[in-house]
Amino acid sequence: MDEVCPVCGEQLMEDELSGELICPRCGVVAGALLYRGPEWRAYGDSDRLRRERTGAPLTPLIHDLGLSTFSPAEKRLKGWEERRLVMILSEIYRLSTSMGLPRAVAETGALLLRRLRSRLVEHLREINVLPAALLYLAIRVHGLPIGARDLAETSGLDPASIRSLSMRLAGALGVKALDNFEACISRLIGALGLPGEVEEYACKICELAIKAGLSQGRARRALAAAAVYLAARSLGYRVSQKRITGLAKISLATLKRRLREMDRL
Repeated sequence: MDEVCPVCGEQLMEDELSGELICPRCGVVAGALLYRGPEWRAYGDSDRLRRERTGAPLTPLIHDLGLSTFSPAEKRLKGWEERRLVMILSEIYRLSTSMGLPRAVAETGALLLRRLRSRLVEHLREINVLPAALLYLAIRVHGLPIGARDLAETSGLDPASIRSLSMRLAGALGVKALDNFEACISRLIGALGLPGEVEEYACKICELAIKAGLSQGRARRALAAAAVYLAARSLGYRVSQKRITGLAKISLATLKRRLREMDRL
């Protein structure tokens, strides 16, 4: 509020009890406040719900964006497209809550689905994989250190099918996903209980590997695991390869291949 007192020039303040604009220095009443609340009073939650005429905020996680605050019992979803949309959105929400993902990630997946809506018929054969693939693409857009294998464990689907469909959707929708290696490194460092100097050095190793082209066609978690192992070993911290592979959910052979590649940097 940038209104000032017409008498002394002091900044005016709002008195919510009296509904007036007053000057705290000289006490001049400069005007009245507009009441922005409802024109009715409610005596209890049931009375408030009965009188309210506005619904919840709009959300892409509901097929109609949450506009139908009250729908009659006899109303049915019309058309296969709307029924499919409800099913996919429900599965995206279920997977995201089961994995403890931020709501923003689930909403990104829902928005990606809406962009794909006109071409939904092209993916009817993969309708069971579509929710997980959209959520995986949303996870990558937000740069979270969660892989297709983590999503596969929750959904019961094949991680390769999730990854494959997600890549095709990214190309069709023109979505650029983030390869956030730093997030993977931070998660491993926290799980291993290593200090910040190891994380900083691991990030530098990872940057060198990316510049050398070692990130192309390789899993983020494998590259991050190798960088953490090399950084810990270089700084004198003992970490077993078995423990790192268990936390990163990669095979020991994969870790050794990444280590051999990074040793040549």
